[in-house]
Amino acid sequence: MELEKRKEEILKKIVKEYIRTGQPVGSERIVEKFHFPISSATARNDMVELEKSGYICQPYTSAGRVPTSKGYRFFVESILKGKKPTKIKDIKLPDAEKIKGLSEILSDVSELISSHTNEISLVFSPCINENKIKYVHFFTVKSNIVYVVLVTNTYTSEAVPIGNFNVEKIDLKKAENVINKELSNITSAKALDKILKKNFFEEELKNEAEIVKSLHLYLENEHKKGEKREIYIKGISNLLSARISIAEQKIKSLLYMLEEKKAISDIVENITSKDRVGFSIGKENIIPELWDYSLIAVKYTVKEMEGRLALLGPTRMDYLRGIFVLDTIAERLEDFSDKIIE
Repeated sequence: MELEKRKEEILKKIVKEYIRTGQPVGSERIVEKFHFPISSATARNDMVELEKSGYICQPYTSAGRVPTSKGYRFFVESILKGKKPTKIKDIKLPDAEKIKGLSEILSDVSELISSHTNEISLVFSPCINENKIKYVHFFTVKSNIVYVVLVTNTYTSEAVPIGNFNVEKIDLKKAENVINKELSNITSAKALDKILKKNFFEEELKNEAEIVKSLHLYLENEHKKGEKREIYIKGISNLLSARISIAEQKIKSLLYMLEEKKAISDIVENITSKDRVGFSIGKENIIPELWDYSLIAVKYTVKEMEGRLALLGPTRMDYLRGIFVLDTIAERLEDFSDKIIE
């Protein structure tokens, strides 16, 4: 629904003022503080129309108005329309020389987001399944037990025994070379499909077929483990902020949901399924535990793998600040990716 210019400006002022103070906003305050060239009665009539349209509501009789989820969304979308997110200069990622791996930097990033917004931050790692295999290494230790080490573009696995085989070192190296030639630079899902193809490795690795089958089982297990994203959550203590007036039981329900992680992960995935930046406000959330909160999420990419940076705060959170912080960190994380991959 298109709003008349004056009503749009009144709505924006109500949202800004409510975010700042947490108090219902009356028509007199709109006219006096923001110097609107209209009377209080005219502003009041416009606010009645905005209420009928679902953008604001009156929490109790004789009070001013507060934004609804629809009002917040209109505010955020109208401000962002045609406006490039502002980069925040004082946000700095850790020193590259001190970074040991992707998990470490993502944990630090979660702390960084929370400290710059005073909200709960949620950092979602890329799915391990999106990693690309760099190479597979076989070796034996004593007896005939064969171990495998998987190296991808983001991690090196522990050595894992895959079976007891009567195989010479030269044949094991041959199997390693053939497998790496075929599986290098593809995901585990594609590697599994490739191994299952009829006649794959049949001629070159006929005598090492059992090793190939064991490798397939190992990759299957790795693939299943990699279906879940790691989630790094910081800033839960911000729930106790004086800005939030929420019943204790509701806070307990939210904390339980954050511990479960899957529900919040599904929402973040959904709101960024089409766009790089997404948000879900108040009762737009399908989970009642989130009706007093809003989520903002931004996609980031590391080595062609997608993760998410997200922010959870009260519905009267500073949306623009949150979006700009997430966007700045996502961009710097992408620029930094070559240095944080082991």
